Amino acid sequence: MPLTSVVKRMVPQKWRPFAISVYLRGHALYFSLYRHFFRPSRKYLAVAEQNYITCAPPEWTSVSLESADIIVDLETDYDFNLSDVRFAYSGHTIEHLSNDAVRRLFRKLFKSMRQGGVLRVECPDLDLLLDDYKCVHDRERKVTKQMLQVMGNLHMEKVDPRYAQEHLKVLAGIVSYSDRESNMLTPLCSAEEFNEKITTLSNEGFGDWAVSLLTAEQLRESHLHRNWFNFGKLKRFLTEAGFSGVVKCEPAHTHHGFRMNINRTHRQWCSVYVEAIKS
Repeated sequence: MPLTSVVKRMVPQKWRPFAISVYLRGHALYFSLYRHFFRPSRKYLAVAEQNYITCAPPEWTSVSLESADIIVDLETDYDFNLSDVRFAYSGHTIEHLSNDAVRRLFRKLFKSMRQGGVLRVECPDLDLLLDDYKCVHDRERKVTKQMLQVMGNLHMEKVDPRYAQEHLKVLAGIVSYSDRESNMLTPLCSAEEFNEKITTLSNEGFGDWAVSLLTAEQLRESHLHRNWFNFGKLKRFLTEAGFSGVVKCEPAHTHHGFRMNINRTHRQWCSVYVEAIKS
């Protein structure tokens, strides 16, 4: 159960910020003490996790642009210099990378893993969002309502009143960027164009169209959501990298015996969970 759910159930509202602060400080202390006595295991690789910041378990070797055990820029060429990784994890990372960078990441992970090693990937699910918006499976549009609430909390309409429109809040769940005042925004388009594209294009075609709305400057200056994935695209990329046994998982379960202490479920409402093995 995510921290926020525990806090909401057990702690009065006025004490919640304090409770969260205590938890985060406690985790940082535990991380520090563990790292003082033990080194992180080179058998557990956590992509885009930062030490003391993202609350990853301290025994996992972290990979990130900064504050990590292995410092790499995932948009450039690099090498992990590992060869016996048993478990690798990527949570809500690949949607921030170009297609070329994701393909390279999967190849590098495959190269770094032992035979039988398991990779688990969690990322936003384009099909989950778009099928819900189009009421393919659920007329209550539960995912859409959650997305509207999350994006509403960002108050994008304070930057431009047009962001109060529903379609732009849904689009922000696929592609986004930061302006110079660090506001998270999404490219602007009319409701008519949005509805025409979502009606006439496949989900994957719509995802490509959404990504095409980001300008070269937005891609260069910001590294928020610039890519989309669903199970089909993930399976293609993972298979191309050499992985097999690619399978969709339930948020809190593993098909291939993955070490689940790093797994997160608080974003399951918008995410797809996929595992693959190096066989």
